[in-house]
Amino acid sequence: MVRDNKKYLFIFAAFTIGLCGSFFYPLSSLFLVEELNASPMMLSLYMILSVGSSVIVSQFIAKRSDTHWSRKTILVAALSGNFIMVLSFTVIRDYWTAVTIAVVFGSISGAAFGQLFALGREYGDKYVANSTSFLSTMRAGLAIAWVFGPPMAFMLKAQFGYSASFALSALTVFIGLLVIAKYIPDEVVSKEEKIEAVSNKKSVGGLVVLYCVAMVCVFSANTLYITSIPLYLSQELKVDVSWLGLLFGMAAACEIPVMLTAGKMAEKVGTVRIMILSVVSGAVFYLVMLSSTTFGAMLAAQLLNGFFIGICATLGMVALQDMMKDQLGTASTLFSNMMSISVLVSSLAIGVVGEIFDYYSALYFSFTGVVIAVGLLIVFERLEKKQRIEEALRLQSVVDK
Repeated sequence: MVRDNKKYLFIFAAFTIGLCGSFFYPLSSLFLVEELNASPMMLSLYMILSVGSSVIVSQFIAKRSDTHWSRKTILVAALSGNFIMVLSFTVIRDYWTAVTIAVVFGSISGAAFGQLFALGREYGDKYVANSTSFLSTMRAGLAIAWVFGPPMAFMLKAQFGYSASFALSALTVFIGLLVIAKYIPDEVVSKEEKIEAVSNKKSVGGLVVLYCVAMVCVFSANTLYITSIPLYLSQELKVDVSWLGLLFGMAAACEIPVMLTAGKMAEKVGTVRIMILSVVSGAVFYLVMLSSTTFGAMLAAQLLNGFFIGICATLGMVALQDMMKDQLGTASTLFSNMMSISVLVSSLAIGVVGEIFDYYSALYFSFTGVVIAVGLLIVFERLEKKQRIEEALRLQSVVDK
């Protein structure tokens, strides 16, 4: 570990990618409805096509990045696609044009997250003392961008219109693109090393599937909460709208220090074990939200929520990378795609729950999701431990022979 001077560039790159997204995505659905006159069905179609194409294309690219494609080249191409997409939205005034741009260029830009964090993991393993803490700091940089990015986007929209926010998003990603193209290292791991690693890769398919299902449960529960709580507070509890900003702000304020210290916690307790504790914290959080209607209790409960999301959003990817060390691009992109799939699941769930029950009932579904996730992660931990023991015994038998 002889060099770590470029680690701050990775953190800056994560921050700029997060900032670009935070200027664009919170406004995109509102833009489609208000400016392009999209119906609820058209909005759902846009989300399904844009997210679905991103998942398929980014996973296709990720597999090739683990063998012979350059991660930096993919990253530059993905950010270029992102730049074209958000810049196009400053002038688009037709729904189907927006869908086409999102599917063509947005699907390519979906590879950016996975490739940046795969390249960051390779760099961290080679040059940084604690690569888990390094990745946690990168993830925190992305999260910080989402703390103040959306409020800035809505202020720009209110003062100057959608085009101003989308133009700022384009400028941000362009700056990030220049920094990455000029300063981020290219081949931390050589093509020969990649090919050798993939040719010797271990079969972890069953564990990966189990883990991914648990992550979909976790992030679907969280996204369903984020989507439903504004409606629950405003339409059913009839409380002051300022509650929402304070609750979300408190959760974000708690997430950042958790993300920054997640690596050290994982080193002491174990990655999967600390994740199980965080999901249990999430279950307790939803119980408090289900049983309390006072602002003080809800605000205090955000400490639990911050620990829950801070750990899962950070170490969730690290755990998957640990399982697939010979396929870091695939692992990082798979984690990103699990979060995208969670958005689709929660989007469908909020419509069903709101129509059949009420928005308060969405908290029960979120609670159920994290309880299922706890069970799956406990099973995963035991199976992973069993696999490690069997692997150690197999190696020992080879040595004895």
